[in-house]
Amino acid sequence: MEQEQNYDYDMLCKPATGTALAVASGLSFFFLCMILPLVGPAGSRVDHAAMNKVAFLGVLLITFALAALSAFSKLGRRKLDASPLPLFSFGLCAVCLLTLVILLFDGFAI
Repeated sequence: MEQEQNYDYDMLCKPATGTALAVASGLSFFFLCMILPLVGPAGSRVDHAAMNKVAFLGVLLITFALAALSAFSKLGRRKLDASPLPLFSFGLCAVCLLTLVILLFDGFAI
């Protein structure tokens, strides 16, 4: 049973896995930026504003999860071969958290 866990961990720490997760999180963030008008001034004054906010929150959480998985994968890889810190993934996690705080306080709907 323990060998399966090592296999999963080895699979997560492969360079291609971390890179694929980083690219996916970047593309997801790009999509998040494209749907930002859903929670902006125009999208917050419609009857379905709550559904807009839920959709934006869902994409935001997916983006954060991808960025966090990428950071975790690259940190695991760093333990194996001393590769550089995943600054892009850490930065994207920070931007996602900041976006979440702004969203929860309706900062985009000004």
